[in-house]
Amino acid sequence: MDDQAPIKVIYIAGYGRSGSTLLDIALGQHRAVLGAGEVTALARHVWDNDEYCACRATVRSCHLWKEVVEHWRAGEDSKFMPQFRMAQERIEGILSWRRMLRAARDDTNQVYFCDQTTRLFGILSAVSKRPIIVDSSKLPGRAFALAALPSIELYVIHLVRDGRGVAWSMMKPFKRQVEKGLQKELKPKPLIYTALRWTIVNLAAQLVCWKLGPRRSMRVRYEDFVENPAKILERILAMVGQKSPGVACLDARTIFPHHQVAGSRHRMQEVLTVERDERWQCEMPRSRQLVFSIVCAPLMLWYGYMLRPIKRSGLREVLVS
Repeated sequence: MDDQAPIKVIYIAGYGRSGSTLLDIALGQHRAVLGAGEVTALARHVWDNDEYCACRATVRSCHLWKEVVEHWRAGEDSKFMPQFRMAQERIEGILSWRRMLRAARDDTNQVYFCDQTTRLFGILSAVSKRPIIVDSSKLPGRAFALAALPSIELYVIHLVRDGRGVAWSMMKPFKRQVEKGLQKELKPKPLIYTALRWTIVNLAAQLVCWKLGPRRSMRVRYEDFVENPAKILERILAMVGQKSPGVACLDARTIFPHHQVAGSRHRMQEVLTVERDERWQCEMPRSRQLVFSIVCAPLMLWYGYMLRPIKRSGLREVLVS
């Protein structure tokens, strides 16, 4: 692949429940873009467990992912997936970016990860016939790893959402529903746990953006995206060199999932509407809002969120991922 142009990858970094799957699907409406979902999960658990693709077929039955993995595994032995998974776990951790910055040539896991990840994105682009791939894996460590690959032209979207909405969503349990995109039971997370991780993950994502610079990264607030999706999509597409809209429904809020793997359960719906989810503002107790705001005050202010508790009523239920 050395004689080919670098593969363009739009990486969505940030914390969970911030709308990453929704943004992934929206970008995938463009004729030059493949919204691939959380690509890191393919080797971690999606392929081994034959989980569902957004096309509502399992990945081993999905025409896209079946062909991609067949090409990717061609000539490899039965230990390929476990070996690549081990490399991922070593390289993609939130603290592993230091290893990638050092570019240690003698790190076997790093070299293996680089070679096989580059191959995977190349195959994805070739099979889908889309020159731009969206990876909404969110992990900042993975973003640092991808930024170190010479054959990948990485663009990072640091997606943030009011942390109180994130925390309130994380406090709700979800039962396992495999066919609806929930491969395992999701247990509620304590408020302080989410507050601390929200801070750490967003700071790490910000470091990725500083490393890449303003021409290859941007911060997007979930609230701004759902308020005016066309404007945000145009900004992102322009950054990657797609100045022609190329999106049939760019001015509409209706989007259609295609081949996203892992991510929010909402990817399993036939059609989605981009709308703001503000249920937390009428459901989350003011005391819990206040605790989160105190713990995360610096970043909340930096991202333009007010610290005082909010209490509203009459908000209808919409989608967020």
